[in-house]
Amino acid sequence: IHCTSSVTPYQTNRREDQTKIMSTKSESHTSVSGVITKGILERGTQYAAIGFAGGFMASLVLAAGGRGTASRKAITAFGTGVGLGSAWTRTNMDLEEMLGKK
Repeated sequence: IHCTSSVTPYQTNRREDQTKIMSTKSESHTSVSGVITKGILERGTQYAAIGFAGGFMASLVLAAGGRGTASRKAITAFGTGVGLGSAWTRTNMDLEEMLGKK
């Protein structure tokens, strides 16, 4: 049997495997992007707002009186940061679960 093609069956299978890997990578990239977008935009906004509200309420109690505006700002900012940190932690846990890392 004489083969006129310069591509061997092994090379053909290898190209098909590379195509499958590339399509899997793009699907994976899309999934990861979706999880990060959901985590940062949706969950981040929601948790930051909850942290802001909690921090503001705590600042009213902890920094009572009319002179504590700087401490109120600091406590409110801390609450907002805690909310954003919680959103990132939850997003990171979702990514690890999706990618199979535990």
